[in-house]
Amino acid sequence: MFCAASQAVADTSTVEQDGEIYAPVNQWQFSVALGGGVITNPLHGGKNIPLIVLPYIHYYGENFFIENNVLGYSSYQSDTLVISAISQLNKENLYFRDWQPEHLFTPFSGADHWIGPSTEETKRISKNDISKRKWAIDGGLQINWFVSPQSEIKFKLLHDLNNVYKGLNSSLSFHHNVSFDSTPKLRARVGVGIDWQSQNLSQYYYGLNEKDAISHSQLYRAHSGFNPFVSISANYELAKRWQLQGTIKHQWLGSHIAKSPLMQDDQVSSAFIGVVYAF
Repeated sequence: MFCAASQAVADTSTVEQDGEIYAPVNQWQFSVALGGGVITNPLHGGKNIPLIVLPYIHYYGENFFIENNVLGYSSYQSDTLVISAISQLNKENLYFRDWQPEHLFTPFSGADHWIGPSTEETKRISKNDISKRKWAIDGGLQINWFVSPQSEIKFKLLHDLNNVYKGLNSSLSFHHNVSFDSTPKLRARVGVGIDWQSQNLSQYYYGLNEKDAISHSQLYRAHSGFNPFVSISANYELAKRWQLQGTIKHQWLGSHIAKSPLMQDDQVSSAFIGVVYAF
């Protein structure tokens, strides 16, 4: 048996039937990419995040599934629509970690008024000088709509399950798989989308209050807002279990967090190129 695979372009163990990509049901899929890449860090004092070894783990049961860091259970499934309950690690805390070369694996009372940055001092607050931000585990609803055998619309609405930021986030994206008749071993996947962050999420990670041990003039109240993105990935089959893979993603950060004194950039980019081996 098979099920539709939304991340199939990154999986070297998928199959194709009648022009549509599938992943085997009740089979674990393991692969690992080895290469070079980076995720840029938009925070003052933040180091770019190296991408050297990228593990991929997929499992699709009749209802339960795993897609890397996403655990899910599908309560409704049809040929074109899947509705699932999911949980996943929130990526925002990724930028607040102290990344060193040995971190090779990647896979996210007061100040109730807003005080915008007005001086050079308020524009430059390092992530190393504020209170620690915690990892959050999100959970909620995911809807996959397979518009065609090659195209998918995905929607997520999530809340932090461990009450770290006590808020919501959502994502809406469109992805399209591209094949090439002249080069059948080459597959690509292009995507566009937008992420939304509630005020509680934005304030917890990018706002500044008395807990951060800063002066009153440096307080910053973040708001809810949107972060649009585009992405493209491509895989070229080198051998039965080997593929060459390249990925690029670029996201624009909304003013709700980009104006925070913590931020040195209003954009985040990631890129990776390497070889993938499927076990």
